[in-house]
Amino acid sequence: MTRFLWQSSLYVRAFLVSLVLGAVAPGAARATTGIMTITQTTTLTANHTGQIRFGASNITLDCDGYEVRFSPRQASGSCGTSGTMTCGIRSLNRTGITIRNCDVVGAYDYGIWIQGTSTTSSVRDSSVTDAGVGVRVDSASDLQFFNSAAVSNGAGFEIRDSSDILFTSTDAVYSTGDGFDTNDSTNVRIQYAFVFANGVNGIEFDDSPGAGVLNSEVLNNGQHGVSLDNSSAVYISANLIQGSIQNGLRLQNCDSGTIRYNQVDNNGACNANQDAASSGNTWTGNTLQNWCGTVPNPH
Repeated sequence: MTRFLWQSSLYVRAFLVSLVLGAVAPGAARATTGIMTITQTTTLTANHTGQIRFGASNITLDCDGYEVRFSPRQASGSCGTSGTMTCGIRSLNRTGITIRNCDVVGAYDYGIWIQGTSTTSSVRDSSVTDAGVGVRVDSASDLQFFNSAAVSNGAGFEIRDSSDILFTSTDAVYSTGDGFDTNDSTNVRIQYAFVFANGVNGIEFDDSPGAGVLNSEVLNNGQHGVSLDNSSAVYISANLIQGSIQNGLRLQNCDSGTIRYNQVDNNGACNANQDAASSGNTWTGNTLQNWCGTVPNPH
């Protein structure tokens, strides 16, 4: 997929048009269906309807711009230990895997599901559209996302029980729920993201020490822009947070973090809100239209 500089709704529209019109590479190869298990580096030569599984470590799936497409006939009961989940691309207990140039489309439970995966694995130049959850990460470590997006899913990215996860230039837009939702994880960082028009929170961290949001635009989300609960040593720096229905930046029971150089304005009830249970956070160089709770002044 093509990475756009998200500066206005014009670019959002351009991205969505590119998914519809430009994702499928030319070629006469016959499309494949069903469950495809790869055990060596594989490049698609046509669209695939169903699921693609990693059957080995240290290999790459390169979709070469082709789509992984949902079909109830090809995807039902093909993912997860109980056999009842559906997912487009699945990596379970692998190391050193790469997913690149893949556009996953349709009503999967999880568009991409990465579980128990570690050792410098990555997702690059890929997207998920119209899934229940765009990308689900469970019990993973040392995983990186670059130049990717979750568009119009039930939730954009869900991260659970994981550590050292980095999102760079990876966007979450038009989710019904949260754009990024991280629980019980350590050192999850989101940088250079565009997080736009998600139905609940743009970015949410719960019980996730070392969380970070840097150099990102978090705009027009349905509840809070960036929300952090019970997460210590957070690092929130150089973000633009605007247009949230409730709080722009919200900290609840968060200690020993750094909040600096953010512009937070034109949000709902409060642009920056820190509760009394939060302590030891350093606020510096921020531009806040207003602030609530225990946010210090100057800040």
